[in-house]
Amino acid sequence: MAFLILITAFLQSFLPEEGLYWVIFSDRGADVEHRLEVASADVMQGPSAERRLFSGIVQADLYDLEPYSVYVLQVEDISSNPIRTSSRYLNAVSVKLTANQIETLLERPFVEEIRAVGISNFSPGEDIPAPDAYGLSRSQLEQVNIFALQQRGWTGSGVVIGMLDSGFELVHPCLQSVDVLATWDFVNNDSIVGWQTEDSLSQPSHGTKTLSVIAGYQPGSYVGGAFNSSFILAKTEDVSDEYEQEEDFWVAGLEWLEAGGADLVSSSLGYTDWYEPCQMDGNTAVTTIAADIAASRGMVVWNSAGNDGPGETSLVAPADGDSVFAVGAVDGAGLIAGFSSRGPTADGRIKPDGCARGLNSVFATFGGTGYSTGGGTSYAAPLVASAAACIASAHPEWGMMRVYEALRITSDRYSNPDNTYGYGIIDALEAVKHRSIIGQVRRSDTGTALTGHTVSITIESGTPVHTTTNDKGFFAVEPGSFGSFSATCTGWGNPIEYNGVLDEGGLEIIIYVDPVNSSELPSVYPNPSSGEFFVGFDVVDSSCDVSLSIFTLAGERIYHSERALVPPGCYRAPLPDQAFHWNSFNENGEEVASGQYIGMIRIGDSVELLNLALIRGMEED
Repeated sequence: MAFLILITAFLQSFLPEEGLYWVIFSDRGADVEHRLEVASADVMQGPSAERRLFSGIVQADLYDLEPYSVYVLQVEDISSNPIRTSSRYLNAVSVKLTANQIETLLERPFVEEIRAVGISNFSPGEDIPAPDAYGLSRSQLEQVNIFALQQRGWTGSGVVIGMLDSGFELVHPCLQSVDVLATWDFVNNDSIVGWQTEDSLSQPSHGTKTLSVIAGYQPGSYVGGAFNSSFILAKTEDVSDEYEQEEDFWVAGLEWLEAGGADLVSSSLGYTDWYEPCQMDGNTAVTTIAADIAASRGMVVWNSAGNDGPGETSLVAPADGDSVFAVGAVDGAGLIAGFSSRGPTADGRIKPDGCARGLNSVFATFGGTGYSTGGGTSYAAPLVASAAACIASAHPEWGMMRVYEALRITSDRYSNPDNTYGYGIIDALEAVKHRSIIGQVRRSDTGTALTGHTVSITIESGTPVHTTTNDKGFFAVEPGSFGSFSATCTGWGNPIEYNGVLDEGGLEIIIYVDPVNSSELPSVYPNPSSGEFFVGFDVVDSSCDVSLSIFTLAGERIYHSERALVPPGCYRAPLPDQAFHWNSFNENGEEVASGQYIGMIRIGDSVELLNLALIRGMEED
């Protein structure tokens, strides 16, 4: 990756007499080897060690070194101002400088470049009260299939999400249970990310809203996308009019999140001033450079594409990064929002990487207890970051770049992308399935999910891969190859082996487990049902004839099925040649009405009666 380009003379001619600048050093200074040894020890003992081990960068490299202290002291001496922020990734510091001080510093051999700190394009939108917060929140989750992952028990558990925004208040009812691991205010240089007396009254508003999109949880009212994740919160945006430059706070916040063990970052901020469209090339903006370096360490940034559309190359940095997932905004019908920034990048890459709801999005009302709707790619980005967290909780064996790949390749326009929608609306469920086998383990007689079961999958003659079902009985695993496979499990009961074929798209399966005791009473599953019943049974000792008849309460027989000489065994799973299947039609092929029905199952000389409750239109799990 190319590193940094020089500020042009044209751009410099418009710089203010005094302003905030990046001073970028030409080298890492003296005693590099010793400093690397110290940094390596810090990395291996720090919270990012596991993620970096997974990414193959455990030993410290130059990006882990703070700028050389001798250089920093000389910058402070020349500027007569303290350093505002320091960046390991950029080998740079930010500081207030005059034109004369810039000229003096550029004469120093350790200074490679000086450029103005970028200006945020942050602009809070208008909020509208949400009349049906639960319906709206579910809708935006369903559009990108996060809801489907939550139903399968993948809610972001075990994943640490870093947030970069304007501040965060946690007093709203849906934010009471957020698991916050650490906080830092880069604006006021303290650990308080909520409102402070020196802040604008609306300072934490934007960050509170974006946080609620991911972390909110108020059952019956609102559900965020990855509410079981843990969070590290960085306040990097100043919404006051005192100054507009916060690019350096963003970079400092990003590095702090990476060192603190975040797995991914959700950022609804962007930077455009001092950058022309021709510089949105993935290698120029300092936030973009920093975000790509963070990705090389396994921490991917999911960033709003910007609200400067519909013009071409209207992206904000760092959305132009080749390892940054840029998020565009669509409405509830899946149509692109007019304001959503477009690609391509200046070097011709397609952006955005994916889209989610960013028009009429629902979020927690700042300063209240209700919910509001608003527009902006700011709200689309945390939705896609939520999807990434849920996918990572389903696939702990995946790194974040693998999650990035799966989300992009399964978006709905991947086969025909453009620079308006990019690769299209994401599909979190399809991303979990990508090249993978996912599914649930259930009891064959009742359909009850079986948790804590070890699932083993063998592709043809390969080595089995193993995973464990979660608290809803679901599992996900990428075997590493394609072809015919068999799947079984260990735990309660006797599993029925599943055989299938895996391709790149992946698939979802159910592994049924029979009861160990093969002399249980016949079972009906589901019951009540909206239309389909499976009547399970056991044959004990020797082969016999088995039949099922369904009667109305008035005694009229409406269905009959029989099997001859069924061998001993358990026949309870809703699979071919297992349990009897009645689809709630009569023998004339007509749907029967909702109500109570009597099932009579004959197993050899034994007869059992069963009650079946048909409730058409009922939602089933």
